[in-house]
Amino acid sequence: MKKKKILSKIEVMNRIKEHYNYLKKNGYNVVFIAHQGSFNYGLEYEDSDVDTKAIVLPSFEDFVKGKTPISTTVELKNGDQIDIKDIRLMFDCFKKMNISYIELLYTKLRIIDMRYMEEFQELLDNRDKVANINRNQFLRCISGMSKEKVKALCHPYPKIKKKIDKYGFDGKQLSHCIRLCEFINKFVSGEPLEKCYQSDLKEELINIKKNLTLDGKKYMDLDIAKKMCEQYDSLTYAIKEKNKTEEDIINKEGIDLLDNLKYDILKKKFIDDIRGDNYE
Repeated sequence: MKKKKILSKIEVMNRIKEHYNYLKKNGYNVVFIAHQGSFNYGLEYEDSDVDTKAIVLPSFEDFVKGKTPISTTVELKNGDQIDIKDIRLMFDCFKKMNISYIELLYTKLRIIDMRYMEEFQELLDNRDKVANINRNQFLRCISGMSKEKVKALCHPYPKIKKKIDKYGFDGKQLSHCIRLCEFINKFVSGEPLEKCYQSDLKEELINIKKNLTLDGKKYMDLDIAKKMCEQYDSLTYAIKEKNKTEEDIINKEGIDLLDNLKYDILKKKFIDDIRGDNYE
């Protein structure tokens, strides 16, 4: 069996391009696609997949007829996944402060349709405004995601059932739990969000992903993994509770930015549809 190797950033971008082309070939009007996952955190290793999230636009006809906005996930033959969302749904995810979606605004591993480059560049230039729409909600989201990792630690999902059967737990879930704790601690300390996504515990977390101990010298005991996961989750919760304000403070500027850009992008798309312009 050929030994796996860690993908380079160029190889990751090539895979993202493959995702983009796959969606275009299957009739999706893709305007933005970006990597979501380990390569954004500096935690890539030989088993890392290249998963992406894509923003797609509805046609004018679908919009007028009230067709349900697209929200689906495609799994490719190589194991990569593409999370596909209509721009209206994706921008709502930004407003809800979902950490895994806000992440898309901070990665350089992305492709943007040149027709909409001006609008998306404005979004990227003002990403901190979006990320601060509701600080309390962002903290709640980080803590909530951490709790999900605790629940998933020993769950035998089909893709990892063999791993659960062998070790009793999935080290990736524990590594996420630790990374989220590191993230929230950096965030409340005032570090730029771009740096919050980058982990300072690369070697340790990659070892844990492989179900190894922090030093990588042996496989981790199940009871230790459970205890660590619960401890880091509790710490994340405590940081959230200590740093949230009594009332949610809403940054309307970030909301207006998303609404205005969504309007501008859809207006441009619908004008092209009505005129019958074909850029394919």
